[in-house]
This record gives sequence, structure tokens and C-alpha cells, in this order.
Amino acid sequence: MEPTWWVANLKALKSTEHRLEALNKMNMAISKAPALPRETIELLLNCTELYECATIAGEDEQKKLNQPVVDAAVELLRLSLDPLEINTEDEKLPGLLKRGLTHPNASVRSVVLNNLLRELRRQTRESSVRPLPSNELILYVLDELQQPESECSSAAISVLAIVLTQRLDDAEIQSKLVLLLQQNEVIRCRAYELGVMLAKRNAGSLKCVEFILDAALTELDNTDVLLQASVMEILVPLADQNHGLTYMERRRVFDVISSRVQRIEQEPLNMLLIPNIMKFFGKIGAVQPQKIINDYPIMVECLFDQLKHEDESILPTAMDTLANLTSTPQGKVLISMRFEPAMLLALKSLGAYVQKLSPQVKIRLLESLDVILATKTRPNSEITAIVSRWYESFAGGEQVNYIMDLYNTPFDDLQIAALTLLKTLCTYRWGIAALQRTGGAVEHLVSRQRDLHKDVKFLKWEIIGLLAGSEEFTATETVRFTAYVNEGPYYVLTQVNIATESQG
Repeated sequence: MEPTWWVANLKALKSTEHRLEALNKMNMAISKAPALPRETIELLLNCTELYECATIAGEDEQKKLNQPVVDAAVELLRLSLDPLEINTEDEKLPGLLKRGLTHPNASVRSVVLNNLLRELRRQTRESSVRPLPSNELILYVLDELQQPESECSSAAISVLAIVLTQRLDDAEIQSKLVLLLQQNEVIRCRAYELGVMLAKRNAGSLKCVEFILDAALTELDNTDVLLQASVMEILVPLADQNHGLTYMERRRVFDVISSRVQRIEQEPLNMLLIPNIMKFFGKIGAVQPQKIINDYPIMVECLFDQLKHEDESILPTAMDTLANLTSTPQGKVLISMRFEPAMLLALKSLGAYVQKLSPQVKIRLLESLDVILATKTRPNSEITAIVSRWYESFAGGEQVNYIMDLYNTPFDDLQIAALTLLKTLCTYRWGIAALQRTGGAVEHLVSRQRDLHKDVKFLKWEIIGLLAGSEEFTATETVRFTAYVNEGPYYVLTQVNIATESQG
């Protein structure tokens, strides 16, 4: 379309009765156009009336009447921005994006932020993040963190985590960040999340945003339990890097949070914090198991206490935490050395009530058990003996009855979780022995059932592959397993096959 056509349709937006028709025309034209010239894109993005069309009316009735116009305007902005090659070094870019980034409609801001984020992520992947010409664009995005809606805050934080690394020591930026810390708890938490993302990059970045992290730590003494829980969750990623862990140790974060557990009996409201405290220590335990298991045994004791009960509101988090603590060989050995009786009792309790749990919690439990019992590298004899004891405590002996019972349900997800755990067991000789000792289990696995989910069929095929490579079976059984593997996971018996098998 000629520039004059676009100008005429944009001019039509000044008349409320012609807006929808004009917007639809332009959307249709863009969808059919092979490429939109940059001058046309800039013409659209600089049109004041287009942003007026995207503004949501105040009254409910008027809002309903205007909604088709609003939707069409937002779509036109999206279609205009999608093909735009965003040059973050362009001094004109802040002016081009300003109306969108400061628009009262969150959907408009979302379109602009996500396009900006897409370009910045591309630059990050190519290790070529270019410096911005000024603070103007950053300040617009920082303002998003003060918006009442939350739908754009995640994109804004991701944008800022990339662009702020170049300007963390800028006085104007620092004062804006300080201002965020003086707002309500929702806005403060957004600032804390941004601070943690920046601090994770390196020790220098952490030093620049230390005032944000310090402010987050003061929230741990807040009387608002939900706020404390949110801040704990935000702080967890700091422990992914050594410099972040060092900061947390220097500020005695672990001591402060573990003290909450000690005060639970005196302050029952703190019971609401238990899942978040477990999640906090569990995620750190996945990276630094010795730190939690050796230095904060009260946290591990609290975890085992929670596992004794059938409380489905806490059990999934407790199992995830235990899985994190024992996901590494070091974690397995340390738990066995320091908490073996408690570990065996907890697993025995889980085995006793697993069948009573809801399907979704059963799945979470099986997935956690898989992490607890699995090893990413070939296990030594010590690890093998540890996980064997743990499994037998859960299962009540050397058999897989619990797993087969959970597999024999009508739920695909539960079948997949059960077979995934069984596959892990079959990487150990003791696991294959447990399968052999379970009446009908092997026969059930080698049966070709038509109505199973494809992932279930594939897992069965992988398990039979492990059995075929084992020395625990007779030559006849091994030949049968090998034939099953060679046929593939999705092999379907024909009527001739069935008749031949029956005669055999």
C-alpha cells in the first residue's frame, strides 16, 4: 500500500464511528503484505489516535462497546512491532516506543515489552548486547514495575536484567531503584526479584545491588507471613553461584530462616511458612547439600517430621525438598550418615499411606522417589547399598508390588511416573531382583496391550531393554526380552501372531 493509503486510514481514526473499519482495513493489509516498510511502521507507531483507540473506557457499558476497537488497535500495534528491527543503539528508539511503554492499557505495554525483550535475548544469545544511548528507555521500563497490573512485570524484569548490567552504577538508575523499595510489598518484591537476577551475574553486579538484597532480608522480620514466604522464594536463586551463597552466609540468611522453625510452637502462624522454608533449604541443598545437612540439622529434622503425616498440602513440597537434598551422591551419603533412621522411617511411612493419596500427589511422590534413588553416574557400592536400603524401607521388602499397583491404574500420568521409577530401579541388580520376586510383574511388562499411552509403551520397551542386558535371567527369558526389544516399543500383534503365540 502507498503511504497515502496509510495516512488516510490513520486519519479516519479521529472519527469514533470510522475507527473499527479503518483498523480492520489496516490489519488486513499488514497480514497480506510481504513486508512492511520501516517508514510505514514508524508512521503507525507515532500515530496518537492509534493509542487512543487502544485505551480502555472507564464505564462497563462503554467498555463493552469499545472493546472491539481496543482489540483491533492492540492487534495493529502488534503487527506493526513484530517486523520492526529494533536497534537498541538508535537514539530515536525511546521516542518511538514511549507511547507504548507508558500506555494505560497493559496489553499495549505487553506488546512493546515483549518485542524489546525478544531483541535483547537475541543479542544475549549472540553475546553482542549493545549499549543503550541513554537512560530514557530504561526509566520507562522501570516505571512498569510500579504498575498495578502484574501481567507485564515479568517481561519488564527480564528486560531490565539485561540492560541494567551496563548502568548499575548510574546515579539516576540507582535513585529509581531506591524509589521502588519505598513502595508497597508487590512493587518491592518485583525490585527484589530484579535485584536477585542482577546479583546472580557476578560479584561486581551483586555489590551494586546489595542495597536491594539487604532490603529484601529485612522483610524476613516482617509480620506478614505471606510476604516472608514470597521473599524466601525470590532469594533462593542467589545460592546458585558461590558469590551469592557467600553473601547469604555473610548476612546469616540461613540462621535467620532456620530460627523460624524453632519458633513455630510459640507462633503457630509460622506453620504457613513451613513449605516455603523447606523449599528454600531444599533448593539450596541441591547445590550445596553439605551446607544444609551438616550446618542446619534442625531443618532436616523438620523435613522428616513433615513426611510422617499424610498432609497433602505439605507432602509434595516435603518430597521435592528431600529429593533435592539427596539428588547428588554427596547428598545421599550425608543423609545416610547423619539421618539414616529418620530417612528409613519416613520412607516406611510413605509406603504405608501412598495408596491413599490423590493421583496427582502420588505422581509427585513417585517423581521425587525417582530422583532420590537415581544416580547420574555409575554408582559405587556404597551408594548402591544406601539406595537399596531406602527402597526396601519404602516398599516393605525386595519387591515392586507398590509400583505395579500404581501402574495398574487408568491414569496415563500415574502409569508413566510408576514406570519411570521402575526403570530407575532396573538400573541396579537389586532392582531387577525385586522385579523378579514380584509375581506376574515381568509377564505384565512384556504383554503387548493396545490401549496404552505411547509414552507408557516406550517406557516398557526401555525397561525390557534393561532386562535383556541383565545376567539375572535364563537364556530363554533373555531371548524373549531381546525379541521384544527388536520389535520396537509400538509393535502391534496381528491375529496371526496371536494365534501362533497361543499355539506355542
